[in-house]
Amino acid sequence: MKLSFRDILNFIKVRIAVSVGISSIVGYLLAANSIDYNIIFLFVAIVMLAAGSASLNQVQEWRYDSLMLRTKNRPIPLEKITNKEGLTFASLLITIGISILSIYGFINSTFIPTILGILAIVFYNVIYTPLKRITPYAALPGAFIGAIPPAIGWTFAGGSISHPQLILLSLFFFVWQMPHFWLLLIMYEEDYRRAGYPLITDHISKFQLSRISFFWILSLVMIAFLIPISGHQNNFYTLLIVLIIGGYLIFRSIKLIKVVQLPIEYYRFTFLQLNFFVLLVSLILTFNKFLNL
Repeated sequence: MKLSFRDILNFIKVRIAVSVGISSIVGYLLAANSIDYNIIFLFVAIVMLAAGSASLNQVQEWRYDSLMLRTKNRPIPLEKITNKEGLTFASLLITIGISILSIYGFINSTFIPTILGILAIVFYNVIYTPLKRITPYAALPGAFIGAIPPAIGWTFAGGSISHPQLILLSLFFFVWQMPHFWLLLIMYEEDYRRAGYPLITDHISKFQLSRISFFWILSLVMIAFLIPISGHQNNFYTLLIVLIIGGYLIFRSIKLIKVVQLPIEYYRFTFLQLNFFVLLVSLILTFNKFLNL
């Protein structure tokens, strides 16, 4: 089969790569005292790293992808590219991303962003990906990956890695990953089972997992409220907007702890609402920082 541009975008998981790049931009903007062209290099570097890591993941898991309805049409299972070609392409993207961060490090005498970038690849492709085949609790170490890009952006802007606002921001993206993954698992449980992944739903019921997910969502909203306060950017209207959209998310997902059997459509709706909340909070925090520059 002929490889199309759409196949390439699918292979690098472009939407996820761009969202990871945006999360790094949020960290950069919250730490920066001014904005310059470095933000472009940061975005390109993180998108390259995320795309390369996602591509490498597909090289690692193509046999399992071919067994799942959700992933069987990816380029390697369809034999549009070979494993070797996929590995070469993934390595090129990762090399570009690390190189940009390293050049920045040489110029500015700080290699923390580079180290964090390498750490993200190690966590995702060396630890999390193989761990998914071993334990149903791999989501927990996997969630740490989501906490790294904002820290890269923050340190790229010269911010201290121990700053309370960075800790809360990284915690925000870490906590988001847990209900994100579990809701996805509930929606595609049979697909994961078909591929032979160990599932947490073999140990607890879907209702129990739903209730756990709700309390993680509740924690996510609380952390979102604390982020602007920790950076002394607690504009009243910013806090009010976060409180309103957070309260709406909690209200719309309350059935997770009240109803034993929910339709898949509800889980899908909650999944989308959760991700939209994270996007809105990111935009609000960014806009709030502009007001305080």
